[in-house]
Amino acid sequence: MVRANFSGYWGPGMQLEVISAWNEPNNAGNFSRVNVQVFLITDGYTSLNGFYPKPLTVRVGDIVEVHQIDAGIGAGQRKALFAKDFTVPHDNDGRKTVAVAASFEIHIQGFGFASVGFDLKLKDIPRASKVDNSGSSGNSDSGADIVGTIGQPITFRINKASPEFRHYIHIYYGNWASNVTGERPADTSFTWTPPMELCSQTPNTLSGVGTVWILTYKDGKEVGRAAYSLKLNVPDSAVPTLTGISISDTNTKIGDIIGKPNTFLSVLSKIKVAFNGASGFYGSEIIKYSATIVDKSYSSYDKEGYIGEVNYAGKAKIRATVTDSRGRTSAPKEIEVEFLDYFLPQISFSANRVGANADQIQVTRNTKVAPLTVNGSQKNSMKVSFRVAPFGTENYTDDNGPASATFTTVAALVNSTANLGGRYGGDRSFTIIGKIEDKFASSEYRVEVATRSVVMAMDKTGVGIGKVRERGVLDVAGDIYANNKPIQNYQLTQNNGMLNQGNWNRPWNIQQTQIDWRSGTYADHPLGKGGQWGLFQNYWLDSWKGVQFFTEFGQGRHFLRYYNNGREWKPSAWKEFMFKDDPGLVTTTEWQPAGFDGSYYKRVGDVLTIRYNFTGNGNTIAFADIPLDVFKAPQPYMFVIAGWVIGGGDGNIHVQVNKDTGVFHGLATHNNVIYAGQLTIML
Repeated sequence: MVRANFSGYWGPGMQLEVISAWNEPNNAGNFSRVNVQVFLITDGYTSLNGFYPKPLTVRVGDIVEVHQIDAGIGAGQRKALFAKDFTVPHDNDGRKTVAVAASFEIHIQGFGFASVGFDLKLKDIPRASKVDNSGSSGNSDSGADIVGTIGQPITFRINKASPEFRHYIHIYYGNWASNVTGERPADTSFTWTPPMELCSQTPNTLSGVGTVWILTYKDGKEVGRAAYSLKLNVPDSAVPTLTGISISDTNTKIGDIIGKPNTFLSVLSKIKVAFNGASGFYGSEIIKYSATIVDKSYSSYDKEGYIGEVNYAGKAKIRATVTDSRGRTSAPKEIEVEFLDYFLPQISFSANRVGANADQIQVTRNTKVAPLTVNGSQKNSMKVSFRVAPFGTENYTDDNGPASATFTTVAALVNSTANLGGRYGGDRSFTIIGKIEDKFASSEYRVEVATRSVVMAMDKTGVGIGKVRERGVLDVAGDIYANNKPIQNYQLTQNNGMLNQGNWNRPWNIQQTQIDWRSGTYADHPLGKGGQWGLFQNYWLDSWKGVQFFTEFGQGRHFLRYYNNGREWKPSAWKEFMFKDDPGLVTTTEWQPAGFDGSYYKRVGDVLTIRYNFTGNGNTIAFADIPLDVFKAPQPYMFVIAGWVIGGGDGNIHVQVNKDTGVFHGLATHNNVIYAGQLTIML
């Protein structure tokens, strides 16, 4: 507000006043609405009576307006002469100071003229330049103004309001902040490549969101700033690192014997993979480990990398990867390994008496071990030994004759004959146990050697046929025929009919028909190692062909598998029998009474249907009771059934079935209303 006195004789008693009551900036249009008001003021002794139109000139910047205004005024008054809102454009930088002035020429009755003015500083309008986000490497579908990929350039295209504007660009991303333009401001374009270290701001996701601030300057002073959302994607190249893998055998004995890296034994080796140099990328963590034998069903998915036993012979590749907390997987690493074929030592032999007195025993040996050849050298050994006991006793004595030997360059004997070292009287029978051992396991084979051969021998207690009599009334060497047919000599039970009790812990891969028992010692058990003991039945055809049954004694579960291979033990998977009374096989094919008049049930597989017909009595009624072996509610049920009502009344009620029951209740039935229909439950 400013005032000025009028000129003239009476002028000092009258003043011209100019004010701007308010002004309002328009940021979008870069202008302000400026209010200008002009007043005529007199003191208590001065007046100008009458009607005197006089020119009032108002100036607002470059705007000039002249209006004829009545100059008449009484003493001690403040008279409004003019009021108007002007549109005042700001400079390009958003700043503006506008000159506001007024002059009023009266020139009558001792009053001259007055002129008054002032400079009005308007509020600065921010003039931040804008960024065209079409210059980003992404698009607006992500919801962000600017989208880019870490490690790849992003170009900011700047639309500025004045050619004099310059810009600084500040990036805030997680706890990372930087003036990426540095000391030299940008003009209309700036390219920034997000450094790879920004990946560490999002260790568990593939993208993150930050803020871009565009600071607009003129003559070294900020005139505006604007913020834009920024989305940065982790590049495809940002994957975890796996520098390599190494393979070891936790069965260290094998490694000591084989002596060749990455060479293992089928079945016996316990494979373990070490993930070397596994690390995340800029802050990510390794959360998953994967090691697999390519095209084989052996794998490990934890940091320990334990694959375990592998039932395979030949060369193979082990492939490994790691996955980080972003879900990215490393480039695979592979190592070629070899599994040498290993099988349990095998032995069979026949024994015959030789010598003038038939007191020497010659054995014909057939033995075999896995040679485990590495670089042309056999790494396995074969030790063959025998021990002998009088038949019917357990008094075995080691026989160290020529038939017992250790072989380091031979892996098999075929029909190889050699004598035992001891003398075994021809008037007695003996049991011979042959044992074969390699560096990892052993097997045994048993034969009985009869007395020396005679046509018939008699003593006071019985007769021997083909041998000297040793036991029983009739002691026969060789097959016995009746009516030109051989008598079956294979013993499946003990003499009293009991099953053999001595095979609890024997392996399951046997080449003989056998009915006895098995414990859970081996993983071959249908329920795995440690499974319940039970009845074992093996029906052997020939070579490795036959069928096995097992009945476990915990719940009476029954299993079947078969084996059908001419040269090696390769059984099928166990299959379990399902019995008629198994709950999963409940099937009722006919309608059965449901315990109440007019109510029946029928179950087919997983579908139970209730047919009902009863009359309400105003109370809750149980109208069906299903046997629990047919239906036992796994959860509470609530149904709505309709009543047969004439006249539009609502006879509908709810039917409730409680958990673990088979009773259906009609709740709050209506008196004398008939309820008839069917309910079906899909179990």
